[in-house]
Amino acid sequence: MARHSIITKDQILKTVKLLRYVSRRQLAVKFTGKNERMKILETALPELEREGRLVVTRHDGEKVYSPTRKNRVIGMSIDHELGATEGLIRFWRCRMEESEIIPENAFRGFAIVPEWGIRYSDNRGTMLLYEFCTQNNFKHGGVMKSKLTRYRKYLPDIEAKAKREITVLFVIDTDRGRVKDFVHWMDTLLDEPIISGITGEARYPFFFTDYQTFKSVPIGNALTAKINFWHDGKEWSLTNHA
Repeated sequence: MARHSIITKDQILKTVKLLRYVSRRQLAVKFTGKNERMKILETALPELEREGRLVVTRHDGEKVYSPTRKNRVIGMSIDHELGATEGLIRFWRCRMEESEIIPENAFRGFAIVPEWGIRYSDNRGTMLLYEFCTQNNFKHGGVMKSKLTRYRKYLPDIEAKAKREITVLFVIDTDRGRVKDFVHWMDTLLDEPIISGITGEARYPFFFTDYQTFKSVPIGNALTAKINFWHDGKEWSLTNHA
């Protein structure tokens, strides 16, 4: 969407419902690819709030918008929700014309649920799953190991259902050095390949990066930036994996 004038209040509400928790800056990036002020957001967001269609929460000095729900329960922290939103916007902007957004509830039943997935074209035959880990969760080492263990068990089944070969990216809100160390500590687990639920071939689907480096990548380059640690400990892009 290049022209702000074609963005309507209903489109904004629909986008907030999709993203669950989102800041004004994130909405601007979603619609324009840039962190810039948009007149429609300046007028529509307060209107939606007054109409009771959006809920506003103050977080770190900025307003965070979320849809009104009858039974309102925040399952994760606001930091976690915004981290999931940041990732979805950045990856969606990479291949907007072919990115089918899959919400987290589509994965329930596999005992491992990512923040979201993006399913790419039939020709590409791939899908990206996104896991965001806050600093507090990362301190509890068992959380990450548990997720990896469950992905190893259920990923072939998820691939078979999605009819896509899946890559899982873990974005962790901690120092980059600690992310690299974690990949090294998990080498026994990560060096054992998973058998693809699509091709039956052995593959290594897990990548890891830190949140600050991830956010520093220019919008539209999340797939091509060589910032992700693979099982070999080296830094790779996701271009050939998603």
